[in-house]
Amino acid sequence: MHRLKDINWNHLYAFYEVAKAQSLQGGAEVLKLSPSTLSEQLKKLESRFNKKLFKRGSKGLLLTNEGAALFEHSKIMFEEGSRVLEKFSDNDIGGYPVNIGIEESISYDLAVDFASQYWDSYAPFGTVNTVRQIEHETLIYNLVNDNIDWAVSLRKPKRKQLDFAEIDSFEVIFACSIELYDKFKNKEDILINIPFAETSIDKNINKIIYQHLAKHGVRPKEKIHSDHPKFIQNLCQRGRCVMFMAKNPLNLYPNLKVFSLKEVLRLPLYVIWKRKEENLISIKKLKELIQTKFSNLPDRYEDIELQIEASDVSDDLLK
Repeated sequence: MHRLKDINWNHLYAFYEVAKAQSLQGGAEVLKLSPSTLSEQLKKLESRFNKKLFKRGSKGLLLTNEGAALFEHSKIMFEEGSRVLEKFSDNDIGGYPVNIGIEESISYDLAVDFASQYWDSYAPFGTVNTVRQIEHETLIYNLVNDNIDWAVSLRKPKRKQLDFAEIDSFEVIFACSIELYDKFKNKEDILINIPFAETSIDKNINKIIYQHLAKHGVRPKEKIHSDHPKFIQNLCQRGRCVMFMAKNPLNLYPNLKVFSLKEVLRLPLYVIWKRKEENLISIKKLKELIQTKFSNLPDRYEDIELQIEASDVSDDLLK
Protein backbone atom coordinates (compact mmCIF):
# COMPACT_ATOMS: atom_id res chain seq x y z
CA MET A 1 0.00 0.00 0.00
CA HIS A 2 1.35 3.43 -0.97
CA ARG A 3 1.43 6.27 1.53
CA LEU A 4 2.06 9.94 0.84
CA LYS A 5 5.65 9.64 2.04
CA ASP A 6 6.26 6.95 -0.57
CA ILE A 7 5.42 9.22 -3.51
CA ASN A 8 8.11 11.25 -5.27
CA TRP A 9 6.26 14.54 -5.63
CA ASN A 10 8.78 15.90 -8.12
CA HIS A 11 7.89 13.03 -10.45
CA LEU A 12 4.18 13.71 -10.02
CA TYR A 13 4.70 17.41 -10.72
CA ALA A 14 6.73 16.51 -13.80
CA PHE A 15 3.80 14.40 -15.01
CA TYR A 16 1.43 17.33 -14.41
CA GLU A 17 3.51 19.76 -16.49
CA VAL A 18 4.01 17.29 -19.35
CA ALA A 19 0.28 16.48 -19.38
CA LYS A 20 -0.52 20.21 -19.48
CA ALA A 21 1.89 20.82 -22.34
CA GLN A 22 0.91 17.55 -24.10
CA SER A 23 4.56 17.39 -25.00
CA LEU A 24 7.72 16.04 -23.40
CA GLN A 25 9.71 18.91 -24.88
CA GLY A 26 7.17 21.49 -23.65
CA GLY A 27 7.24 20.04 -20.14
CA ALA A 28 11.04 19.99 -20.18
CA GLU A 29 11.15 23.70 -21.05
CA VAL A 30 8.84 24.58 -18.16
CA LEU A 31 10.73 22.42 -15.67
CA LYS A 32 14.18 23.39 -16.98
CA LEU A 33 15.10 19.71 -17.39
CA SER A 34 16.43 17.74 -20.32
CA PRO A 35 13.81 15.64 -22.14
CA SER A 36 15.77 12.47 -21.29
CA THR A 37 15.76 13.27 -17.55
CA LEU A 38 12.07 14.07 -17.66
CA SER A 39 11.29 10.87 -19.57
CA GLU A 40 13.10 8.85 -16.91
CA GLN A 41 11.05 10.53 -14.14
CA LEU A 42 7.82 9.68 -15.92
CA LYS A 43 8.86 6.05 -16.28
CA LYS A 44 9.55 5.86 -12.55
CA LEU A 45 6.13 7.35 -11.79
CA GLU A 46 4.44 4.81 -14.06
CA SER A 47 6.40 2.06 -12.34
CA ARG A 48 5.34 3.36 -8.90
CA PHE A 49 1.66 3.30 -9.88
CA ASN A 50 2.05 0.25 -12.14
CA LYS A 51 -0.01 2.08 -14.79
CA LYS A 52 0.65 3.40 -18.27
CA LEU A 53 0.02 7.17 -18.15
CA PHE A 54 0.93 8.26 -21.70
CA LYS A 55 0.69 6.86 -25.20
CA ARG A 56 2.32 8.36 -28.26
CA GLY A 57 0.07 9.76 -30.96
CA SER A 58 0.63 11.46 -34.32
CA LYS A 59 0.66 14.87 -32.61
CA GLY A 60 2.74 13.96 -29.57
CA LEU A 61 2.00 12.47 -26.16
CA LEU A 62 -1.58 11.54 -25.32
CA LEU A 63 -2.95 10.63 -21.90
CA THR A 64 -4.28 7.15 -21.33
CA ASN A 65 -7.53 6.80 -19.38
CA GLU A 66 -5.51 6.28 -16.19
CA GLY A 67 -3.30 9.26 -17.08
CA ALA A 68 -6.32 11.49 -17.68
CA ALA A 69 -7.78 10.56 -14.29
CA LEU A 70 -4.45 11.25 -12.57
CA PHE A 71 -4.11 14.58 -14.37
CA GLU A 72 -7.52 15.78 -13.16
CA HIS A 73 -6.60 15.01 -9.54
CA SER A 74 -3.08 16.40 -9.80
CA LYS A 75 -4.43 19.56 -11.46
CA ILE A 76 -6.63 20.30 -8.43
CA MET A 77 -3.77 19.52 -6.07
CA PHE A 78 -1.09 21.67 -7.76
CA GLU A 79 -3.43 24.58 -8.44
CA GLU A 80 -4.29 24.69 -4.76
CA GLY A 81 -0.60 24.29 -3.97
CA SER A 82 0.11 27.43 -6.01
CA ARG A 83 -2.42 29.34 -3.90
CA VAL A 84 -0.80 28.13 -0.69
CA LEU A 85 2.69 29.12 -1.87
CA GLU A 86 1.46 32.54 -2.95
CA LYS A 87 -0.18 33.20 0.42
CA PHE A 88 3.11 32.58 2.20
CA SER A 89 5.41 34.13 -0.37
CA ASP A 90 6.21 37.61 -1.65
CA ASN A 91 6.29 36.28 -5.21
CA ASP A 92 3.46 36.35 -7.74
CA ILE A 93 3.14 32.67 -8.60
CA GLY A 94 -0.26 32.20 -10.22
CA GLY A 95 -0.97 28.87 -11.87
CA TYR A 96 -4.50 28.53 -10.50
CA PRO A 97 -7.93 29.43 -11.94
CA VAL A 98 -10.04 32.22 -10.44
CA ASN A 99 -13.76 31.80 -9.79
CA ILE A 100 -15.82 35.01 -9.89
CA GLY A 101 -19.27 35.07 -8.31
CA ILE A 102 -21.62 37.38 -10.22
CA GLU A 103 -24.89 38.34 -8.58
CA GLU A 104 -27.93 37.82 -10.78
CA SER A 105 -29.32 41.32 -11.26
CA ILE A 106 -29.87 44.03 -13.87
CA SER A 107 -26.14 44.79 -13.60
CA TYR A 108 -25.30 41.30 -14.92
CA ASP A 109 -24.06 42.48 -18.35
CA LEU A 110 -21.83 45.12 -16.78
CA ALA A 111 -20.41 42.62 -14.30
CA VAL A 112 -19.66 40.15 -17.09
CA ASP A 113 -17.86 42.83 -19.10
CA PHE A 114 -15.77 43.72 -16.06
CA ALA A 115 -14.97 40.02 -15.53
CA SER A 116 -13.88 39.66 -19.16
CA GLN A 117 -11.49 42.58 -18.69
CA TYR A 118 -10.16 40.86 -15.58
CA TRP A 119 -9.36 37.85 -17.78
CA ASP A 120 -7.02 40.08 -19.80
CA SER A 121 -5.22 41.13 -16.61
CA TYR A 122 -4.98 37.65 -15.13
CA ALA A 123 -4.39 35.64 -18.34
CA PRO A 124 -0.59 35.31 -17.83
CA PHE A 125 -1.25 33.62 -14.46
CA GLY A 126 -4.26 31.37 -15.10
CA THR A 127 -7.82 31.10 -16.35
CA VAL A 128 -11.02 32.73 -15.09
CA ASN A 129 -14.44 31.17 -14.43
CA THR A 130 -17.72 32.89 -13.59
CA VAL A 131 -20.33 31.47 -11.23
CA ARG A 132 -23.94 32.71 -11.15
CA GLN A 133 -25.09 33.79 -7.69
CA ILE A 134 -28.87 33.95 -7.28
CA GLU A 135 -28.86 36.40 -4.37
CA HIS A 136 -26.49 38.52 -2.31
CA GLU A 137 -26.58 36.29 0.78
CA THR A 138 -25.60 33.23 -1.28
CA LEU A 139 -22.76 35.19 -2.85
CA ILE A 140 -21.38 36.21 0.54
CA TYR A 141 -21.64 32.65 1.87
CA ASN A 142 -19.70 31.27 -1.10
CA LEU A 143 -17.05 33.97 -0.81
CA VAL A 144 -16.48 33.41 2.90
CA ASN A 145 -16.33 29.63 2.39
CA ASP A 146 -13.80 29.84 -0.48
CA ASN A 147 -16.21 28.60 -3.14
CA ILE A 148 -15.45 31.76 -5.15
CA ASP A 149 -12.39 34.05 -5.16
CA TRP A 150 -14.10 37.42 -5.51
CA ALA A 151 -17.54 38.69 -6.39
CA VAL A 152 -19.60 41.41 -8.06
CA SER A 153 -22.70 42.72 -6.27
CA LEU A 154 -25.04 45.70 -6.03
CA ARG A 155 -24.64 45.70 -2.25
CA LYS A 156 -21.77 46.30 0.15
CA PRO A 157 -20.76 43.38 2.39
CA LYS A 158 -21.30 43.65 6.15
CA ARG A 159 -18.74 41.07 7.27
CA LYS A 160 -15.46 42.43 8.61
CA GLN A 161 -13.32 39.80 6.88
CA LEU A 162 -14.45 41.12 3.51
CA ASP A 163 -13.27 44.22 1.69
CA PHE A 164 -14.92 45.94 -1.24
CA ALA A 165 -14.60 48.74 -3.76
CA GLU A 166 -17.00 50.47 -6.09
CA ILE A 167 -16.24 49.65 -9.73
CA ASP A 168 -18.42 52.45 -10.97
CA SER A 169 -22.00 53.59 -10.75
CA PHE A 170 -24.29 52.75 -13.62
CA GLU A 171 -27.36 54.43 -15.02
CA VAL A 172 -30.68 52.63 -14.95
CA ILE A 173 -32.47 53.20 -18.25
CA PHE A 174 -35.85 52.23 -19.66
CA ALA A 175 -36.39 50.51 -22.99
CA CYS A 176 -39.15 49.70 -25.44
CA SER A 177 -39.38 48.87 -29.13
CA ILE A 178 -38.47 51.62 -31.57
CA GLU A 179 -41.93 51.48 -33.16
CA LEU A 180 -43.66 51.84 -29.79
CA TYR A 181 -41.44 54.75 -28.77
CA ASP A 182 -42.31 56.61 -31.96
CA LYS A 183 -46.05 56.30 -31.22
CA PHE A 184 -45.94 58.40 -28.00
CA LYS A 185 -45.47 62.15 -27.63
CA ASN A 186 -44.11 61.87 -24.07
CA LYS A 187 -41.92 58.99 -22.86
CA GLU A 188 -43.52 59.13 -19.37
CA ASP A 189 -46.77 57.96 -21.00
CA ILE A 190 -45.02 54.83 -22.28
CA LEU A 191 -44.17 53.88 -18.69
CA ILE A 192 -47.72 54.56 -17.53
CA ASN A 193 -49.77 52.91 -20.27
CA ILE A 194 -47.66 49.99 -21.54
CA PRO A 195 -47.25 46.93 -19.23
CA PHE A 196 -44.17 47.54 -17.08
CA ALA A 197 -41.87 44.52 -16.75
CA GLU A 198 -40.12 43.97 -13.44
CA THR A 199 -37.50 41.43 -12.53
CA SER A 200 -38.16 38.65 -10.05
CA ILE A 201 -34.45 38.41 -9.37
CA ASP A 202 -33.96 41.38 -7.04
CA LYS A 203 -36.98 42.78 -5.23
CA ASN A 204 -34.87 45.55 -3.73
CA ILE A 205 -34.14 46.92 -7.22
CA ASN A 206 -37.85 46.83 -8.08
CA LYS A 207 -38.53 48.92 -4.99
CA ILE A 208 -35.89 51.49 -5.97
CA ILE A 209 -37.28 51.67 -9.52
CA TYR A 210 -40.86 52.28 -8.36
CA GLN A 211 -39.72 54.97 -5.93
CA HIS A 212 -37.89 56.65 -8.81
CA LEU A 213 -40.97 56.48 -11.03
CA ALA A 214 -43.28 57.81 -8.30
CA LYS A 215 -40.93 60.74 -7.75
CA HIS A 216 -41.65 61.72 -11.36
CA GLY A 217 -45.40 61.14 -11.06
CA VAL A 218 -45.25 57.90 -13.03
CA ARG A 219 -47.39 54.96 -11.85
CA PRO A 220 -47.68 52.05 -14.30
CA LYS A 221 -51.25 50.88 -14.84
CA GLU A 222 -50.18 47.28 -15.37
CA LYS A 223 -47.13 45.26 -14.29
CA ILE A 224 -45.69 41.95 -15.38
CA HIS A 225 -42.86 39.99 -13.79
CA SER A 226 -40.61 37.17 -14.89
CA ASP A 227 -37.63 35.12 -13.73
CA HIS A 228 -36.34 35.10 -17.31
CA PRO A 229 -34.71 38.30 -18.64
CA LYS A 230 -34.73 36.98 -22.23
CA PHE A 231 -38.50 36.56 -22.06
CA ILE A 232 -38.91 40.19 -21.00
CA GLN A 233 -36.47 41.39 -23.66
CA ASN A 234 -38.30 39.40 -26.34
CA LEU A 235 -41.63 40.97 -25.36
CA CYS A 236 -40.03 44.40 -25.20
CA GLN A 237 -38.54 44.12 -28.69
CA ARG A 238 -41.99 43.18 -30.02
CA GLY A 239 -43.62 46.22 -28.40
CA ARG A 240 -45.52 44.24 -25.74
CA CYS A 241 -43.96 45.84 -22.67
CA VAL A 242 -41.46 48.41 -21.40
CA MET A 243 -38.48 47.26 -19.33
CA PHE A 244 -35.57 48.68 -17.32
CA MET A 245 -31.90 47.74 -17.57
CA ALA A 246 -28.41 48.84 -16.65
CA LYS A 247 -26.86 51.15 -19.23
CA ASN A 248 -23.82 49.38 -20.58
CA PRO A 249 -21.20 51.67 -22.17
CA LEU A 250 -19.86 48.69 -24.14
CA ASN A 251 -23.13 47.63 -25.78
CA LEU A 252 -25.68 48.88 -28.26
CA TYR A 253 -29.34 47.90 -27.99
CA PRO A 254 -30.61 46.46 -31.29
CA ASN A 255 -34.35 46.84 -31.94
CA LEU A 256 -34.81 48.85 -28.74
CA LYS A 257 -35.13 52.53 -27.92
CA VAL A 258 -33.67 53.46 -24.55
CA PHE A 259 -34.56 56.55 -22.52
CA SER A 260 -34.43 58.10 -19.04
CA LEU A 261 -36.63 60.39 -16.98
CA LYS A 262 -35.58 63.97 -16.24
CA GLU A 263 -33.56 62.87 -13.22
CA VAL A 264 -31.17 60.02 -13.98
CA LEU A 265 -31.20 57.04 -11.61
CA ARG A 266 -27.73 55.69 -10.82
CA LEU A 267 -26.79 52.64 -8.74
CA PRO A 268 -23.32 51.60 -7.51
CA LEU A 269 -21.68 48.32 -8.51
CA TYR A 270 -19.21 46.73 -6.09
CA VAL A 271 -16.51 44.08 -6.19
CA ILE A 272 -15.91 42.13 -2.97
CA TRP A 273 -12.94 40.02 -1.87
CA LYS A 274 -11.44 38.46 1.26
CA ARG A 275 -9.00 40.70 3.15
CA LYS A 276 -6.74 37.76 4.00
CA GLU A 277 -6.06 37.11 0.31
CA GLU A 278 -4.95 40.59 -0.75
CA ASN A 279 -1.40 39.36 -1.35
CA LEU A 280 -2.57 36.88 -4.01
CA ILE A 281 -1.90 37.88 -7.62
CA SER A 282 -5.58 37.18 -8.36
CA ILE A 283 -6.63 39.98 -5.99
CA LYS A 284 -3.73 42.26 -6.91
CA LYS A 285 -4.87 42.17 -10.53
CA LEU A 286 -8.44 42.83 -9.43
CA LYS A 287 -7.40 45.92 -7.49
CA GLU A 288 -5.37 47.17 -10.45
CA LEU A 289 -8.40 46.81 -12.69
CA ILE A 290 -10.62 48.68 -10.22
CA GLN A 291 -8.49 51.76 -10.85
CA THR A 292 -9.44 51.65 -14.55
CA LYS A 293 -12.39 53.76 -15.60
CA PHE A 294 -15.03 51.33 -16.87
CA SER A 295 -16.06 53.49 -19.84
CA ASN A 296 -12.46 53.34 -21.14
CA LEU A 297 -12.28 49.55 -21.15
CA PRO A 298 -13.20 48.79 -24.80
CA ASP A 299 -9.67 49.66 -25.99
CA ARG A 300 -8.34 46.71 -24.02
CA TYR A 301 -10.24 44.12 -26.05
CA GLU A 302 -8.07 44.51 -29.14
CA ASP A 303 -4.92 42.65 -28.08
CA ILE A 304 -5.25 39.51 -30.22
CA GLU A 305 -1.79 38.23 -29.24
CA LEU A 306 -2.53 38.21 -25.49
CA GLN A 307 -3.99 34.72 -25.17
CA ILE A 308 -1.50 33.19 -27.59
CA GLU A 309 1.36 34.53 -25.48
CA ALA A 310 -0.31 33.63 -22.16
CA SER A 311 -0.94 30.07 -23.39
CA ASP A 312 2.70 29.66 -24.51
CA VAL A 313 1.59 28.57 -27.98
CA SER A 314 4.52 27.25 -30.01
CA ASP A 315 5.43 29.26 -33.12
CA ASP A 316 5.24 26.15 -35.30
CA LEU A 317 1.46 26.02 -34.67
CA LEU A 318 0.89 29.54 -35.97
CA LYS A 319 0.59 30.88 -39.50
